[in-house]
Amino acid sequence: MAKIKKIVIATRNPGKVQRYKKMLEKVVDEVLSLDDFDFKEKPEESGQTAEENATIKAIFYAKKTNLPVFAEDESLFVDFLPEDKQPGVFIRRVNGKEVSDDELLAYWDSIIAKAPKEKRTGKWHMAYCLVAPDGKTSLVAMDYLRIFFSPPSKIRIPGWPMSSINGPAEFGKPHSELTKEELEIMHQETQEVLIKKLKEFFS
Repeated sequence: MAKIKKIVIATRNPGKVQRYKKMLEKVVDEVLSLDDFDFKEKPEESGQTAEENATIKAIFYAKKTNLPVFAEDESLFVDFLPEDKQPGVFIRRVNGKEVSDDELLAYWDSIIAKAPKEKRTGKWHMAYCLVAPDGKTSLVAMDYLRIFFSPPSKIRIPGWPMSSINGPAEFGKPHSELTKEELEIMHQETQEVLIKKLKEFFS
């Protein structure tokens, strides 16, 4: 495998930067985020799936930075809402409007509180895309089963408001309350998949 010198995480979200930087630094010398660049332009995330939006972001920022880019996007599906009410990729929108962290939590708490406890389940569908400046692309997606809580945890993770209201079933508590050891267990599979993809991508 060629030495991976530098990669850009296609986000300014502090929570995402912290999470993925820790993973990518295991095989990359220097991991940057969009905050390390002085441009403010961003692509229109017009995709209807997490895969489409992750690819849109990765291609856009690979062209802007002339560096390899790692982009992530997610969609949410829950068992306590009908199919036509699923948030999908529009997690940040309520009634068609993008909302703040506090507004988002209040909205989801109002929905979860009405759902029977046995139905407070769902999944995050996450897409991860790697794009090189020459256009080479690699894409992988994973599903993560979750349980939902009401009221939300008082512990907040900047950039990850939903972490206060859902978490892995095996730990029985919101993501924001997980210990360092529990987080490592939760992220282990993702880390293995991403590192394998990186090695394949740069081989």
